[in-house]
Amino acid sequence: MAHLFISHSTRDGAAIAQGLAAALEAARQRCWIAPRDVKPGIPYPGQIVAGIEGSAGLVLIVTPSANESPDVLQELQLAASARKVIAPVVVGGAAPSPDIRYYIGVRHQIPWTEPKAVAAELGRSFPTAGGWSSAPSETVTPASGEELVDLFMVAPGPNKINVIKVVREYTGWGLAETKQIVEGFPPVRVGWRMPRTRAEHFSRDLKQQGANMLDLLKSKD
Repeated sequence: MAHLFISHSTRDGAAIAQGLAAALEAARQRCWIAPRDVKPGIPYPGQIVAGIEGSAGLVLIVTPSANESPDVLQELQLAASARKVIAPVVVGGAAPSPDIRYYIGVRHQIPWTEPKAVAAELGRSFPTAGGWSSAPSETVTPASGEELVDLFMVAPGPNKINVIKVVREYTGWGLAETKQIVEGFPPVRVGWRMPRTRAEHFSRDLKQQGANMLDLLKSKD
């Protein structure tokens, strides 16, 4: 599924945002956070737009500097325009500024305590954002005793556009995110903890489009 975009001010929210991202990813929630996920040599603003539009939602770290940051406000505007869920995490009782309140309204605000607790609360806010999982957009329940496996792609082959379409059908990822993953350094994991039967179908459909796939690997807990 899609990742969570973490919006924060680097002046006073970087350490908190990084700790939260680590806790979310330990709980199998993929995250997009700057500057970690910004690729060199590619215009920065476009990467921010793609990160937000390809997300399951935006996690806002509310700090005094975030209240004054034009970049944070711009990210909120982009998320609102893309109709993304915005989850505010309030640090130290910082009151959101009027500009920020315009976008978060009266929605539930999560007080910052420690990374694991906040990650668990966000997991309830974004129950389908488990991004290390490549489960499809609909719920998939493995048959009793069915093995869960990981699926890796070595290369998309000559029909990359069709491969991207197949990956999106099976994962529910956004276009920008899927393209980034498919074009990533191989091998790329396009399926995590998938029921073996579904993973076999996924691998078969990718191979039919010319993708080079690795054998299915038993998923680790």
